[in-house]
Amino acid sequence: MPFRFSLQAVLRCRESFERRERQRLQMIAREVVKAQQQREQAKVERGSALAEFQKKLREGMNTMEMRFELAGDHARRRRIALLTEHSIKLEDLRRRQLEVFRKAQQQRKILENLRERQLSAYQLIQARREQQEMDDRFLITHARQFMSS
Repeated sequence: MPFRFSLQAVLRCRESFERRERQRLQMIAREVVKAQQQREQAKVERGSALAEFQKKLREGMNTMEMRFELAGDHARRRRIALLTEHSIKLEDLRRRQLEVFRKAQQQRKILENLRERQLSAYQLIQARREQQEMDDRFLITHARQFMSS
């Protein structure tokens, strides 16, 4: 009789749940990286714009141009602030999803450990049965030889 784990369906469900949570975690991690890259790019763009602004200031600019440049810098700072806020929210979401994933992983491992223990017990019982059968055959064979002598 082959080994049958009575909770195999539950184990498959746990494995599927863990896989889904891992995929969600990976998706969120990609979003975190993307947001951080966007933020860094926005900082680089702001730095370039500020360098250009300083160059124009040295060369001379009128009030309208200055206001335009300052408004542009304000918009860039606001974009950086929004991207920073978005990164923080995504990182918090990633941490929470990591916890969900770890719990799913732990639940799956508990069932796998139970399955392994049951399989080991089954294999031990099977080995004992086989040994008992071999012992019985040996005794029967030797009993016949003993009786015929």
